[in-house]
Amino acid sequence: MEAEGEEIRALLAGENVVVFASSGSGGVPKWILFRRDALLVSAQAVNRHLRVTGDDRWMLALPIFHVGGFGVVARAYAADCRVHCLAGRWDAMRFGNEVERQGTTLASLVPTQVHDLVACGLRAPESLRAVVVGGARLDEVTGESARALGWPILQSYGMTEAASQVATASLESLKQEFCAAPLPILKMWEHRIGEDGCLQLRGDALAECYLHRENGPLIRELLCDGEGWFPTTDRVEIENDNLTVLGRADRRVKILGELVEVQELEEEVRAHLSPEAAVHLLIVPDERRGWRLLPIIAQGGCGIEEVIALVNDRRPGFSRMERPQAVEELPRTALGKIDAAALWEEFGSR
Repeated sequence: MEAEGEEIRALLAGENVVVFASSGSGGVPKWILFRRDALLVSAQAVNRHLRVTGDDRWMLALPIFHVGGFGVVARAYAADCRVHCLAGRWDAMRFGNEVERQGTTLASLVPTQVHDLVACGLRAPESLRAVVVGGARLDEVTGESARALGWPILQSYGMTEAASQVATASLESLKQEFCAAPLPILKMWEHRIGEDGCLQLRGDALAECYLHRENGPLIRELLCDGEGWFPTTDRVEIENDNLTVLGRADRRVKILGELVEVQELEEEVRAHLSPEAAVHLLIVPDERRGWRLLPIIAQGGCGIEEVIALVNDRRPGFSRMERPQAVEELPRTALGKIDAAALWEEFGSR
């Protein structure tokens, strides 16, 4: 990765650009190239949505080499307000202490970090007025528990290619129960749903291109079509500019000729497990069936085989899962997403 970074720096020497590795949960990371202006457009739009002023103080608790952490710095720069970096490994108690000590008003976290705050029973410092949660969907039980502890949690939906947020809960929603969807789409985005049911975006905050290898050298692949539309792989519903994400298109597979919604099945398994458990259905190629579904479960207790048997009994044969694999922890990326590539490396050939 370091050698590839040097090659990218040489390729882009003299250009006013920023490059990120995709924070996606599976496959080989892609390099995504932004013009500086695109990142500032995103920062300014988020600032408008959160009503950020020069009096605000951001806390940076995400890695800056991902767009989520970089976005915090860009927002602080655009609003000319202060930002404090939480150095070292993530620690919920230290985060709370630093927020209080710095008089932090705004922060951005991933669901794993919110879970840790709730697990510690940590009450939010009074200075905080909004905490944007991104990287993945926060389950509503944890979100409401965080709200009960005073954490002003706002769910967001975004992606690296969009320079951060696409849709984010409003500040007014803090007066209501926590809800992960639907979310209002930020006004900077034009949006539509493609024939495949997936979200398409157009706007000045989009990245310019991917960088990837083709027969040796790194090449540029434009992100958008000729009309400026970027096709995502997220299946969505949109009503009155409010977005609900239904799942990823690449989490739908045909097994024995029948379509299986893997994410839906995963959520059904999760509903039978304890709140601290985590589950990921690994999609493994199968010569006869097309695919098979291998449940990887962390902290599920001694009854995980019974849970899988219970769910399987309610399902037609084509969508039944394999015998589960128990692990101590699911591997995660720096932004807290389940690292499907690492799971594939360990379990994919079984």
